[in-house]
Amino acid sequence: MGVINQPTSVADPILTRLVKEDKVRWFRKPNLRFLYFLLLPTCMGIELTSGFDSQMINALQIVPSWITYFGDPQGSLKGIIAAAYSLGAIASLPFIGVVNDKCGRRYSILGGSIIMVIGALIQGLSVNAGMYIVARLILGFGIPTCIVSASSLIGELSYPKERPVLTSLFNVSYFVGQIVAAAICFGTNNIASNMAWKIPSWLQMCPSLLQIAFVMFLPESPRFLITKDRTEEAYEILAKYHAEDDHDSEFVKAEFAQIKATISIELENSKRSWADLFVTSGMRRRMLISSMLGLFTQWSGNTLISYYLGDLLAMIGKNDSVFKQQINVANSCWQLVCGTAVAFLVTKFKRRHMYLACTCSLLVVYVCWTVSMERAIAGNDSGNPNNAANVATIFFIFAYSPCYNIGYNALTYTYLVELWPYAERSRGIAFFQLFGRLAGFFTTFVNPIGLANVSWRYLISYCCFLTFEIAFVYFMFPETFGRTLEELAFLFEDKALADEAVHAVEKVVGHVGDDAAPGTNIETMGSSHIFHGTFVHSLNASKLEIIENGILLVGTVGEILDLRERGNLSEYLSENGFVDEGVQVEIHELKKGEFLIPGFVDTHNHAPQWGQRGLGQSMHILDWLEKVTFPNEARFRDPEHAKRIYSDCVDGFLRQGITTASYYGSLHAEATKILANLCFEKGQRAFVGKCNMNRNSPDYYRDDTVESSLQDTRDCLAHVRALDPERALLDYVLTPRFAISCENSLLTGLGKLAADNPDLPIQTHFNEAEQEMAFTKTLFPEFDNEADLYAHFGLLTEHSILAHCCYMTNYELNRLKELNCGVAHCPVSNMTVGGGFMAAPIREFLTRGIKVGLGTDSGGGFSSSILDAMRQALVASNAREVISDGKDKGLTIAELFYLATLGGARVCCLENKIGNFEIKKDFDALVISTQGTQPGVMTMIEENESVQTTFEKFIMTGDDRNIKEVYVRGRSVKPKP
Repeated sequence: MGVINQPTSVADPILTRLVKEDKVRWFRKPNLRFLYFLLLPTCMGIELTSGFDSQMINALQIVPSWITYFGDPQGSLKGIIAAAYSLGAIASLPFIGVVNDKCGRRYSILGGSIIMVIGALIQGLSVNAGMYIVARLILGFGIPTCIVSASSLIGELSYPKERPVLTSLFNVSYFVGQIVAAAICFGTNNIASNMAWKIPSWLQMCPSLLQIAFVMFLPESPRFLITKDRTEEAYEILAKYHAEDDHDSEFVKAEFAQIKATISIELENSKRSWADLFVTSGMRRRMLISSMLGLFTQWSGNTLISYYLGDLLAMIGKNDSVFKQQINVANSCWQLVCGTAVAFLVTKFKRRHMYLACTCSLLVVYVCWTVSMERAIAGNDSGNPNNAANVATIFFIFAYSPCYNIGYNALTYTYLVELWPYAERSRGIAFFQLFGRLAGFFTTFVNPIGLANVSWRYLISYCCFLTFEIAFVYFMFPETFGRTLEELAFLFEDKALADEAVHAVEKVVGHVGDDAAPGTNIETMGSSHIFHGTFVHSLNASKLEIIENGILLVGTVGEILDLRERGNLSEYLSENGFVDEGVQVEIHELKKGEFLIPGFVDTHNHAPQWGQRGLGQSMHILDWLEKVTFPNEARFRDPEHAKRIYSDCVDGFLRQGITTASYYGSLHAEATKILANLCFEKGQRAFVGKCNMNRNSPDYYRDDTVESSLQDTRDCLAHVRALDPERALLDYVLTPRFAISCENSLLTGLGKLAADNPDLPIQTHFNEAEQEMAFTKTLFPEFDNEADLYAHFGLLTEHSILAHCCYMTNYELNRLKELNCGVAHCPVSNMTVGGGFMAAPIREFLTRGIKVGLGTDSGGGFSSSILDAMRQALVASNAREVISDGKDKGLTIAELFYLATLGGARVCCLENKIGNFEIKKDFDALVISTQGTQPGVMTMIEENESVQTTFEKFIMTGDDRNIKEVYVRGRSVKPKP
C-alpha cells in the first residue's frame, strides 16, 4: 500500500476521464466545429495585432521613407517609439479585471478592438514622432483587454479535449501577424512616398475590424453567465457546443455541476478585487509564477530578434535592406511553423517538461549565438568578414525559434488559463501582462542602447537570465497537464475545497447525494483509492467473473469510477494523471492469496436477537417466540441495554463482511433510533425498522394501541430520514412482524404509510412454518393465502422483503413474480428453528426470476455468518433436489455467491448501487486474505492453484478471520479488535 501525495491540491480528474471516453473528433461535431471556426477571427486573431506591430516596427525601421519622415530616430527615441506600444498596454492593465467582471469576455474584446482601430487610424495620420508615439500608446492601451478576454474565452468555451491546443494556437497567430506585416512592409518598401509606411500602419487595424464584426456572434463564457445567475443560458451553451444539443448528456451535467460548484466556492473566498491576489499563499504563488512568466516571455532574448533584427544583421555586415527583409520574412515563416507544430504537442507532454526543455535549449542557443556573434563582429570590424561565423549567427537566430516556442509561445496562455481560477483569471493574466509589458518596454528601450554600447557582450546578460529561468521553472512551476480548468481551480488551496467541486461531479456521474451524508466521516473523502489484483464478483445468478491483475478505481466519496482487466498499474497511474503533483490516491496492492469481493448483503436479520443466538434451536416457531425471543426483546425498553447490544451487533456483522443489513428492531421506538444511529455512525449500509405488533404476544411486549404503534413508526421514519436525508447509507423499513401479531387496523395503517411513501422498503415474515401458516389462516379466514392477505393491505410491492417463503403454492409464486417482491432465504434458521426441515424452493425462485437473496435470521439461526448461510443454502438445495426427484437442481458455488451479494442487493432494490463492481456503483467490498500469519482454519492453499479453487475454499471453509478489510461506500469500516 502506498500514498502519492504532493504539495499541490488537484481535484480527482473525473471529468477528464469522461472526456477521454469521447472518441468523436471535433470536426465531426457540427456545433463544436462552428464554434472553433468562429473563434478564429474573434479570439485567435487578436495576437495578429501584436505580431503585426512587432514586425511592422522592425520592418519600418528599414524603410527609407519612414527613416526620413521621422528624422532617422536613434538611441532613446528609437527605443521609446518601439516601447510605446508596451507602455500603453501597461496603462490599461488596472482596468481589465473590472471590465471583464462587469461586461463579460465578448464586450471586453469589442471595447479593446474599437480602441485599437482608433490608434491605428491616428498612427497612419501621424505628422511627427510625438503623434506616432501617442498613436502607439493608444494601440497598446486596447490590446491587453482583448488578449486577456480572448485567451480566457477560448479556454472557457473550448471542449476540454481541444482546449490546450486552442489556447496554444492563440499565441501562434502572433507569427501570422508578423508574416503579414513583413510581407506588406516588403511590398511597400520600394514605394517612394510616405505611403510606404502609412499603408502598413493603417492595415494594423484589420484584425480589430474582424473582431468588431464577428465577436458578438460568439457565445459568452458560461462561467461569466453563472456568476451573473444566468445559469440556464450557461447550460444551454455547454449543451449546444459540448454535447451537440444533447441536454441530457451526462458529461454536460457533470461539467455544469463542476463549474457551478467551483465558481460558488471561489466567489465565497473572493472579493473580486486586486487585493485577492495577495491574500492567500496560493494566490501569491500564482502571482509570482505569472509575474516571472511575464518577464521570461520578454526577457529571454526574443525582443532582440523581433524588434532589432535589422541592427543585428548590420552588426555582422549584412546591410542590404532587401536581404534584411528576406531574412525577416523567412524568420517569421519559420516561427509560424515552429509555433504551430509545438501547439499540437501540448496534449502529449507535461507542462513542466516543456518549460524545462524550452529554457535549457534557449540557454544552449544563446551561448552558441554569443560566441558566433563575437567572431562575426570581429571579422567585420577587421575588414575580413568571417562567413562561417555569419552563417552560424543567422543559424542560431533561426534555431532560437523552436526552442522559444516549446514553452514561452505555445504554453503561455494555456498555462495561465490553467493556473488561475475563474474568479481571478482576468486579473491574473493581466498581472502577467503587466510584467510582460514592463519587460517588453524595458528590453525594447534598452536593447538598442546595449547593442550600441557593448556590442555582442550584451547577449551575455540574456545567458545569465536564462540560467535563472531554468532554476525558477524547476523549483516553482506546478504541473497542470491533463486536467479541466475546475479540477485545477484549487491547485494551491485546501484539498477540501477541491473535493467539494469533485463531489458535485460525483453526484451527477456517480448518482450520490448533494453532500456526503452528515456525520459519516468518510475516510476516503479527499483521496481516491486504486485496487490492483484479483477481483471476484457476480454478473448474474449463474455467471461469476474472476478478474486477475485488474485495476479498480474508487472515487473520493466511495463510488467505482473505473474497472480494468489485466491492467498495468504504472501505465494506468501515468495515463490518468495519478502521478501528477497534488493528486492524492491510495494504492492497494493485493498480495498473493488475496482477492476483492463485493460486500455481503443480509436481507433478514433481527438485531435484538444478537444476544440470544443459538438458543431454542429445537423449538417450534411460536413456542420459540414465546419462551425465548419475546422475553429477550422486551429488555430493549432500556436504552442502555439497546445501545450495548446493538453496538456489539453492528460491529459483529461488519466484522463478518455484512456491509448491508435489513434489520428488524424491537417494538421500542427509542431503541430503534439507537440502532439507526449506530449503523450510521459505524458506516454500515442498513434498513432499520421498528417492529409493529399489537396482539398475540405477552402484555409486556406489544404496542399499546394501533395509533401508538403507527405514531412510533412515523417518528422512527422521520428520525432515519433526518439522519440520512439522501438515503446514501440508511433507510427506514416498514416492519409488521407478521400477520399473526398485527390487527387488521394496524396492517391498514401500515399499508397507508407504504402508499404515502411508495419507495419505502417493507419487510415481514411469509410462509415461514406450517404452524405459523395455520394460525394465520384462523386469524384471516377471508384469505386463502398470505400473498392475498398482504397484498390486500398494500404491503406487497417491489420494495417488499419476504423472509423465508418455505411453503409456496404456484399461485403465490406467480403473485410474488407479478408484484416483483423479494425473498430473503434463511436456510440456517429454517432448518433449526420452526418445527421441521423447511427447505425453501430456492431453485424455483431462480428459475422464475423472482428476486432472492440470503438472510442470516440471526437469533433464529445459530450463526450470524453469511458464509454459513451460503453453506446451509447448498444443503437445503441438495435436499430439495432429492425431494423433487431431481427436478430442483442443487445450487452451484456461483449461485450461492450471487445470493450473498448481487441477489441480496436486488431484493433490497439496491442493485443499481451495490452488489458487484460495475462502474458507478458504490464501493462496498471485502478484501479476502487466504494466507498469512492468521489464516484461520480455512483449507490450506496449494502452490499454483487457480483463483477459482482458492475462492471455493474460502466460500466453503473460510470465516471472518479471512476478511482482512471491509469497505462501505469507500470507507474502511471493519471494527478494530
